[in-house]
Amino acid sequence: MLAVFHGPHCYISPSWYETNKSVPTWNYVTVHVYGEVVLIDNENELMVSLNDMVLKYETPNSSYRLQDIDPDFLSGLNKGVQGFKMKINRIEGKAKLSQNHSIQRQELVIQELEKIENADEQKISSLMKQNLR
Repeated sequence: MLAVFHGPHCYISPSWYETNKSVPTWNYVTVHVYGEVVLIDNENELMVSLNDMVLKYETPNSSYRLQDIDPDFLSGLNKGVQGFKMKINRIEGKAKLSQNHSIQRQELVIQELEKIENADEQKISSLMKQNLR
């Protein structure tokens, strides 16, 4: 199995470069995880996993509590969920942050990304700055 975890990503316009001899591209950070899948068929194990997810992602002041949900309702929903685990064999990370371009061009891209208020563009510009250090 291959699981892909996407980090920030964004479009890079050739209009940001110092020349018109260029094409559009995409900067991104991603991780590919390879491994063997083990299906979770035990309802109790699936509930533990679901509870762990709720505890991790619900805000501390959230009123949602998994234990407050009707057990028969949850059991019915669990029939439509296939839990799994992954025995990891290999992990590959990749960051394409215009590092194949000159420092001058990277700085131009950073300046343009900083003008865009979207989270991914801001994260990519920050990562690009770190990469220049």
